[in-house]
Amino acid sequence: MTGLPGRDAVLVPVGATEREWATLEEYLELVVPLSRPAPEPHAQAQEFRRAADAVRQVLGDATYAGSHGSTGPYGRREARPLWGSPFLRWRQDRVTLELQAGTDGPELVLQPSEAWETWYSLAGRGFVGVLEDCCGQQLQHPRWELAGDWDTLQVSIGAFLRTLPAVTLATGMSPNLALYGRVGDASPIMFDIVCDDRLYLGYCEYMVEEAARGENAVKLGWTRRELLPPGHIRPGDDGKPPWRIDAGGPGEVQASEMAALIVRTAQAAGVTKPTDLIIGGEAEYRRPYWIHFAELAMATG
Repeated sequence: MTGLPGRDAVLVPVGATEREWATLEEYLELVVPLSRPAPEPHAQAQEFRRAADAVRQVLGDATYAGSHGSTGPYGRREARPLWGSPFLRWRQDRVTLELQAGTDGPELVLQPSEAWETWYSLAGRGFVGVLEDCCGQQLQHPRWELAGDWDTLQVSIGAFLRTLPAVTLATGMSPNLALYGRVGDASPIMFDIVCDDRLYLGYCEYMVEEAARGENAVKLGWTRRELLPPGHIRPGDDGKPPWRIDAGGPGEVQASEMAALIVRTAQAAGVTKPTDLIIGGEAEYRRPYWIHFAELAMATG
């Protein structure tokens, strides 16, 4: 018994699924559920954030922060909450304290450091921010193949976008990605992905084919910024790029549709193959973290 509003603490032995990553340990995790908020994505994300802020007040910034993405740690898909799988990890030499999203609410988890890090380096998804000053500890990022076809790229973009507003609200991280598209000899900025507690997509028609300009951009599914309804323009938006989509907040994102919009616009703009859509290198740093986007099967440049 913990005396907390969540369930009782649980000591989790290493199972067959995890043995590949935890070769010497008898137990993989000590899980302490903290609370049981309402099941809606916004309520879950807010409660996670409340717990995150409380732990940060005591331990400082997490060593690693981000989202487990489309698969749970060690490939345990059944353990992945549908609203999102954010995490914050405070690493010591052999032991790590993780704040994770459990099935009912936030959980504190004590676990061996190397087990998760070994799994992540070979099979991790989602995105991970590494604290810029984390005592020299180097986290090895997985080396996934780039998307070789448009369908694969669309699925990876959809998986990344689906829970992004909830994860952003939960962790306090605000990813800001610029996607560049290679069109002939030029590589103009083509899309931006900005997220705080809502997801906003932007499109710039500079140096693209006629099939993705003006009224053709409308036909593809974009709206001019000045025509968006009140309340659907991101606070502080400077008006660039001119084409916008308010994709929604936690639990609201139609991720497959948004991914399809990006892919068909890139194709219409003159991007001939999926490997020519590239994440701008400026997305890799959001103070105080260096971020790797494992879920996106895209190069960074």
